[in-house]
Amino acid sequence: MPARCGCLKKEARVHVIYVGGTIGMIRNESGALHTEPKVLARQLQEFPSCHDRNYTSKDNDGPMMVLPAVSGAPYRVLYDLVEFCPLMDSSCMGFCDWKRIANEVGKTYKSYDGFVILHGTDTLAYSASALAFMLESLNKPVVFTGAQIPIFEARSDGRENFLGALLIAGNYNIPEVLVFFGNKILRGCRSTKLSSDSFHALDSPNFAPLGRASVNIEINSRQIFRPCNIKPFSLHSELEKNVALLRIYPGMSASVVQAILKEPTKGVVLQTFGAGNFPVNREDLMDELREAVHRGVIIVNITQCSAGMVANIYETSQGLMEVGVIPGYDMTQEAAFTKLAYVLSKPEWDIPNKKKVMLLSLRGELTTNKVAKINDIDLIEGVARTLHMSTAMERQQMCSTFYPALVAAAVTEGDVHKLGDLKQYGANLCDTNCDGRSAMHLACFLGKLNCVCFLISAGCPVNVHDRFNRTPLHEAIDTDNHDIIKALLKNGAKLNDQPLVQAELLRALTERGKIKRLESFRLAGANLTLADRTGRTALHYACQLGNHEVVDYLLPHYENPYIKDELGMSPIDYAKAANHAHILTLMRFKEKELAKQDPCSCTQ
Repeated sequence: MPARCGCLKKEARVHVIYVGGTIGMIRNESGALHTEPKVLARQLQEFPSCHDRNYTSKDNDGPMMVLPAVSGAPYRVLYDLVEFCPLMDSSCMGFCDWKRIANEVGKTYKSYDGFVILHGTDTLAYSASALAFMLESLNKPVVFTGAQIPIFEARSDGRENFLGALLIAGNYNIPEVLVFFGNKILRGCRSTKLSSDSFHALDSPNFAPLGRASVNIEINSRQIFRPCNIKPFSLHSELEKNVALLRIYPGMSASVVQAILKEPTKGVVLQTFGAGNFPVNREDLMDELREAVHRGVIIVNITQCSAGMVANIYETSQGLMEVGVIPGYDMTQEAAFTKLAYVLSKPEWDIPNKKKVMLLSLRGELTTNKVAKINDIDLIEGVARTLHMSTAMERQQMCSTFYPALVAAAVTEGDVHKLGDLKQYGANLCDTNCDGRSAMHLACFLGKLNCVCFLISAGCPVNVHDRFNRTPLHEAIDTDNHDIIKALLKNGAKLNDQPLVQAELLRALTERGKIKRLESFRLAGANLTLADRTGRTALHYACQLGNHEVVDYLLPHYENPYIKDELGMSPIDYAKAANHAHILTLMRFKEKELAKQDPCSCTQ
């Protein structure tokens, strides 16, 4: 992956947020490690590998520190540091602290090219996962790192982790929350702590690292997860706190499960055996789960194993699906927990939608086990990565090309659920193709009433004209779909063709005996008595041609069947001239009917 590009300057600015943890500790007089407020920045300035005193910034940024030049890194990384007060042990952190970190990123977002968060390792994966969801439409790297040994010790993993995190945040366009630890670049919401004392304590067991730092920093650009919508960065700072982790063990008491699931619990991450297996023979436990789901609690099933995923291949895992527990696939417990807290905090989503979102990969946090089914959104992301598209304009142009095709495919399949998914991911269902035709045009042409109704409910216009001046109503008329015509008219559709144009169409349909199409036009609002340039109506032509069925259809819609054309001839005159006796019989019957209604109306 190429280093960051798009600006002429050779400097990148990184904001370092020191939360706490071993990485910034120093030794006290007795030799014990402890955190000391307002010491880390001063120590970094004195450390040659962390600050180049001889470098002068082109913009004269004053208090910012500067990394020494690094071979292969195109940008000199300038960084400043803000630290939390008090500095926190990561085992003491929670929702409020995640919000505090997210707010710090949010308020300084426009001023920096990237962010580094120094954090204790115990709950680093929780914080990284939480921020991955809280920072919406992220387009800059936010890199978490920590250490087993502090930066300033003679033998230290902290120094390498800190310097590597700064280089990544300043030089690489990876719009994700990352974890840099043990020379691996991990997706934040895929990371978990696997060891208490290893220099490789944090890892991503179910997803390959996004990159590695060795002699060079190597990035796997195909793995990078980029938001498909072009929305600006936003901060969602609220999370639902009433979520819980429930780890199943042999012989578990139903009262323990009940205590976790009872109100005010809104969501539970259920950690089950193996590939998602649960003691389904325990009806007392199953009843507790069933009752909680019925009450609106969202329960997500993940495996207790450090690697692998939930797969509904055993009866003991399928039983959970039957009571309404949803699979978490290969999410880590940290990702599942924080994602559930994030999804539950969205007031605009109802429970069914929240469950649906839990099954989606929002930040690359899960891999589904669906077979032989292409995820349209992942397809777009794959194309974007393959073509190395990173700027908002490039991605917007790509989406404007791909989304209409995906929407058209969904309409062709009559899949309103897919239309809803595409809309949720940023597709404009009102978009038109190069001919000016919309999804509404296509749905009407194909007779997909369910799609028409969905598009109407999504606010798609019913009177949009393509470059041939055709509207969705024309498509419904041409396919004689009367239900769609009625649905369009109910929502404001109008037949706006000029009267002479309509008259010519009615004449052509009459000549071909297209009674169903005539009825389609009538339902759409066409006036069947319109006359062409010669003053003749559809009834004139039907009588002249002797088309008994068409005359029989038209007569009830003519208040005056004796209307005369430019030559002073009425429809019955043409029937007489052509010697169509059956038409004359029909016309005389109509004459008698009119005479009964109004004795003065029948004049030839």
